[in-house]
Order: sequence, then C-alpha cells, then structure tokens
Amino acid sequence: MVQAIKRDEVFIEPEGIHLDTHQPERRSRKPPLLFVHGALTGSWLWTEIAAYLAERGWEAHALNLRGHFTSDVAELDEVTMRDYADDVGVALRHIGRPAVVVGWGIGCLAAMLHVERNPVLGLILLAPSPPADALPRRPDAHELRAVPAIYDAAWWGWAGSPDELRQRMPDMSDEELEKMTELLVGAHESGRARRERMQGVPIDPARFTDLPSLVIGAGLDEVIHPTEARRTADLIGASYEYFPSASHFGLVMGSRSWPDVAASLLGWLEEHRHAMAAASASITPVGARG
Repeated sequence: MVQAIKRDEVFIEPEGIHLDTHQPERRSRKPPLLFVHGALTGSWLWTEIAAYLAERGWEAHALNLRGHFTSDVAELDEVTMRDYADDVGVALRHIGRPAVVVGWGIGCLAAMLHVERNPVLGLILLAPSPPADALPRRPDAHELRAVPAIYDAAWWGWAGSPDELRQRMPDMSDEELEKMTELLVGAHESGRARRERMQGVPIDPARFTDLPSLVIGAGLDEVIHPTEARRTADLIGASYEYFPSASHFGLVMGSRSWPDVAASLLGWLEEHRHAMAAASASITPVGARG
C-alpha cells in the first residue's frame, strides 16, 4: 500500500557529508536503505526510486560523497576509492541501524569496499563498476595518463546536444535529460579514483558469500556493459537481473526504465526482508560501541 512520506536532510559533522532522506510517515520495521551515487552525480540521482520505496514503507537515505553536490568540498585530485568507502561508513554510522546498501556505477565499488570490512544486511548494485577480478581488460599506460587529476562531465562524455543525449539515453524524457545536464554543470570527479577503478579495485569475494545481494545490468549502458555487470554478480555470488531497454542514467532516473527497476528492487527487498530483520540482531552498526 502506498503511504505518505516526508523528506529530511542532515549535514553530518565533522566529515561534511550531506544525507537526503525519504521516510514513510508511519514507522516501519523494515531495514533502512542507503543509496550511493556514482561519478559526478549526487543524491539527486535517486530521488524517484527513493520516494517510490519510501511510499512502500522503506526508509531511504541518499548520501552525497565528499566533494559532490551538497557535501563539503574536497581535494578531489587526492580522493581515492577507499575515501568514498569511508563516506559510506559515515552515512551508515549516522543511520545507526543495520542497513541495505544500494549503489550505482563507481558507487557500487565504494559500497563493496565498505561491505568487505563491515557487515550489512544486503547489497544491491546497479550498473556496477567492476572490481578487479571482473574487469574485462586492464588499461594501457597512455589511457591512465589521459585521465585528468580532476575531470568533469564533458571530459567523461556525459555532455552533448539534446539530440545526441536522446539517442544515447532513449529511456529518458527531454525533461529528465535537461535535469541531468543542469545538475552535471559544475560537477567534478576524482581522476585518482577513476584510475584506480580502471586498474582494478580488488575485493575478497569470500566476504560476500552469505550476503543477500542483487546486481542489475542495463542493455543500453555505454559505461558498464551488461556482461561486466554479470561478471560482478558471478564474482560475489549475487542474483542478476537485466533490463534490456535501460541506459546507464535511465536505469535510475529515466521514466521509461526506473519504475520497472524500482519495482524489481521492491520485490527483492520484500523477499529478503524477514531474513534481513532476523540477521540485524547480530550486526553492530558502524561506529557503535559494544
């Protein structure tokens, strides 16, 4: 049943991490969700999916990684993937309860790096940047040198004319493409973290063996090919779902794709929620003292 929701936001000190929250008006025993965005983006990426799940009783928190959107500025040329994983821990510490972590793009790598060292209730990865053992190939030296210390949407290829964007992301409306373009203006990303991702960020698959996990691939994704997403799923033993008509951005904010993706997430969460609720009793939240 769909219910009313309320929105809130918090600025977590001293780390300077900003968290947007969609909460159902009636308290729920369902575990909270933490959404982790990818390169150049922010909590705005998750607005529709977070609201959809909150309306169905799931408390949804979307963080902004350091140096992104409304979080504090950071020396992005020095920021690493491990730093982003630490930001995930900061957000979970604030939430204060065992949670399910949901990532997109490089946000999935940050999520996996955190989960490798810290217990969570579940893990959902949408169009995940693959960890080292799932990479299709290693970059050449000149490819690594070509990555700027700090890059923007134009360098990454996420800027263009409306016709170009419409062709690459056909599951997004003109209004959604305009919103994406506007929010990417002035956004910057860590070249160091990008090079780490290209070279391969190692994770220990054994750490994910008993963790309920889901990986989702997008058939029109020009960034993460669905075969890469499938390799990540196989590596960590996750379930895999595939949306053939979804693009990289459309998977999470395109009106022709995100409702189906959100419904799939809801189905997976509801399927696992009782087991996750039982498991939460044995998990100490990040930063809590025993």
